[in-house]
Amino acid sequence: MSELEIDPDRAVSIRLRARLAVVERAAWFGLVHAMRTRPAETEAYLESERARCAEGFGRRGWAGDLNEAERRLLAAEVDAGLTQLLADAKEEVAGAG
Repeated sequence: MSELEIDPDRAVSIRLRARLAVVERAAWFGLVHAMRTRPAETEAYLESERARCAEGFGRRGWAGDLNEAERRLLAAEVDAGLTQLLADAKEEVAGAG
């Protein structure tokens, strides 16, 4: 296949990546807006979600298709992602000040 053609299987993956990028940008806009208008409440909400996700992924109820080690990895990645997301939003709001 040439550089000018797209494999149909890869096209599905590329479209999913594009949809994820759109959702991420929309969520980012909402988070930054929330941090500008209600920073304490937004931070408290994200912290509670971190705890909720840690509990949810820590037991088999969430992501039941994964084994224990995989759920731990998923929980750690979600926690790290939420932590970084909050830090990035704070930085964005402080920089736009």
